[in-house]
Amino acid sequence: MAPTRLQWQLQLVTTEFGHWLTLLLLASLYPALRSSRLVALLCLILAIVFFIPAMQASRIARAQSLGFSWLRLWMPLHTGKFKVHHERRTYWQQGAESLDIVIYRPAGKREPLPCLLIAHTGGWDSGDPGEFIAANTELASHGYVLCSYAYRLAPKHRWPAQAEDTRHAFAWVRDHAAELGIDARHIVLMGRSAGAQIAAACAYGMPDLGARACIDVYGTPNMHLAREWSVPDDLLKSLTLVRQYMGGDPHEVTEGYRTASATEFLHTHQIPTLIVHGTQDSLVGIGHSRRFSTSLAQIGADHFFLELPWATHGMDFFPSTPGGQLSMAAILRFLERFAHGAP
Repeated sequence: MAPTRLQWQLQLVTTEFGHWLTLLLLASLYPALRSSRLVALLCLILAIVFFIPAMQASRIARAQSLGFSWLRLWMPLHTGKFKVHHERRTYWQQGAESLDIVIYRPAGKREPLPCLLIAHTGGWDSGDPGEFIAANTELASHGYVLCSYAYRLAPKHRWPAQAEDTRHAFAWVRDHAAELGIDARHIVLMGRSAGAQIAAACAYGMPDLGARACIDVYGTPNMHLAREWSVPDDLLKSLTLVRQYMGGDPHEVTEGYRTASATEFLHTHQIPTLIVHGTQDSLVGIGHSRRFSTSLAQIGADHFFLELPWATHGMDFFPSTPGGQLSMAAILRFLERFAHGAP
């Protein structure tokens, strides 16, 4: 049965903050723990369950050489070296329509920096580039310029309008590279959820953009599968979302489904790719990323797939939680490897 919004939110909170919630519970029930063996046993079982995500995160961090701390709570004081300034500007306007871009810049960095160009979440019919402020600020504090851009929304605007917007965003960033302190040769395309589909499709299907690399966080890189696996009554109403975004089913808009699927271009254009997804994602199934990773492996493409066994959709929203920390560490390591050096 498809989860409700409340169930998904509870799943996100309990998996990402479970170890802290358990400590608070144990502290509040301390008198009862001393007087009742039953209460103590129940709390012990609950503690084991709620500590599983942090324990799994610790194990993955050791295996993959990623940074992780049990002690961070809510939003960390930026672990990077730099304070971050952010501003919101308009990068495209036509008549009454306009699109904004939110820019995060490290203070005190003078040399041109790699840029992370990010497509926002929202199921293609909603969302705003001002989202994920904490996570984006944390990334920028490590010496990157982040540009989170809006795109035109369905159902009024169907694919490939969002690809055109990505092209406009790329052009705007390059035109303003000197002003923003960006090395225009090193722009990495990234997206989360709906934005991940846009970022991957453009990174692979539009090689003329010159994206340095691609980061896909719980996205749908194959829109044929997104349509095949969509159902009308899940939390996202995914069948409606896909149809209104694409303008119909694959037999009706064949070319649209092809160009919206990064997987259609793997044999014609390869680009370093990072994939991050939670096994327990109840909104966008883990199968999307597993198949994408398998396809990349079959052609020998340079990629890394970080699967988080406890995590659900949005696990990287809080940068200090198990999902947030490992996602951040994987992205930073990926950027260090592919966002620098010769283009």
